[in-house]
This record gives sequence, structure tokens and C-alpha cells, in this order.
Amino acid sequence: MGPPMSKKSRPHQGTSDFGTRERLQHTEGITYENTDKRLGSPKRMRVTTQTPLDRYYAREQITRRQFEAGQQLYAIWRRAGRAQRLTANYDANIVDGGKSDAESGADAFTEYLSILREIGRDLAGVAQWVCVQGSSANEWAKNNGHDPKGGIVALRLTLDALGDVFKMPRD
Repeated sequence: MGPPMSKKSRPHQGTSDFGTRERLQHTEGITYENTDKRLGSPKRMRVTTQTPLDRYYAREQITRRQFEAGQQLYAIWRRAGRAQRLTANYDANIVDGGKSDAESGADAFTEYLSILREIGRDLAGVAQWVCVQGSSANEWAKNNGHDPKGGIVALRLTLDALGDVFKMPRD
């Protein structure tokens, strides 16, 4: 009969966190990775698309420049400390009198607001809705009285404007 299999080498027998097999056939953004370098090793699933920007980029609805512009805006938003923290902050700078999070967060938030002012009120709403809040472009269009199919066009214009603000080279 042989030695019992270790927990790591046994195939997963329970239900998947990703849903049924039928649902997985219609899901974008899941890649299968080998768990070992040996041929025939078991594979695991990994979700690679987690935000609307990720999905739009994976579906080739936005360009790499547009995707990176949206990511950069979100990074500034996170640096401003506006995103919800999931863990405590144990930064040593707070203890030793270095620049506090409040100061750097205020600087980042000022930068964020100036970027939104530079692209204009209408495009800033799209940027906030999709890049920061993680909602879809067609939801933004529905909530603002536009054709839902035009949401992706508004998003592309917004991301192009952000790319210009960040001085990213055009393709």
C-alpha cells in the first residue's frame, strides 16, 4: 500500500473557493500554475484580475499606458492613507520622530486632489469611481445618466488624461 501521502502532495478533495467547474469555464483572470517543477505536478488556480482596471486590461479594452495611469492614481490614493487599513501600523518613524504618516498622507492627498483638478470635474468622477472605488465604467455611466456602453469610452479618455498628467509617453 505504501506510505501515506502528505497533506501537500494530496490533490484537493473539497469544494473550490472559486465556484463550480461550470462557473470557472466562464471566468476570466484565473491562471493555472504548477505547484512543483516536475512534469505532471498538480496545478493550482490563482486569480489574477481583481479590479475593474485589471479586467479591462486583460480583455484589451484599455492600453498598458492607460492601465498604468490608473494604477498610479490608486497608488497616490493609498499613499494618502485614504484606503481602509487592514492591519495596524507599526512604522518605526512614528516612534523616532521621523516624518509621520499624517504629514506624508496629507502631501499625497494634496497631490491627488491637484491631479483630479487638472483632468477636470467630469473625468475626475470617472477616475474616482473606477480607479479608486473599484466599480465598473458602465455603472458610472448608468449612475450619471449616460449610455452604459459609453462608460468604457469615458474611462479611456480619463486614463489618457491621467497619463498626460503623469507625463507618460504616448504609444
